[in-house]
Amino acid sequence: MTSPAWTPAGTLLLPIAPDTWPPPACGVVLDGIHFAPKRELHVTLVGRALGQVLRTAIREGRIDPAAVRAAVEALDWRFERTGQRWRLEDMTRRGAKPLRGSIIEMVEMPAMAAFHARLGGLLGRQLPVPPAHVTLYTSGDDAGVGVPDDAALQRLAVRAVSALEPPAHR
Repeated sequence: MTSPAWTPAGTLLLPIAPDTWPPPACGVVLDGIHFAPKRELHVTLVGRALGQVLRTAIREGRIDPAAVRAAVEALDWRFERTGQRWRLEDMTRRGAKPLRGSIIEMVEMPAMAAFHARLGGLLGRQLPVPPAHVTLYTSGDDAGVGVPDDAALQRLAVRAVSALEPPAHR
């Protein structure tokens, strides 16, 4: 099991070892859209927006970085695959730029709610719990589609993708 790690962009990721869950071998076409495989798999524990809030609070001295580190280290970051997959599409990017999309698989990760409750306690407010998921494929942007909360997941979800429905390989 790997440990969560902060990225230069200020996100906190739980990398997934390829021997535990290998990344997809090739791209797929689903609903007429080509999706490129993710070369590495991870669960995003803290996205860009919350990462910025935390960095600002630390810089301003409102949060001790050791408290954030302790919140990360105190939890068991194991997860279980659910097999529940969704095709996501960011409709706000229509127009000049190509649409941004993803195919994700939901995971069961009990530590996610506890972690965001701890971070919320440090920030003095309740935080939404991001839906724990792994991005398997992306289209339009290698970063995929950010899913900060359940409302975003509902807004971005185009349709369920059955594990028994392999998209056509390109």
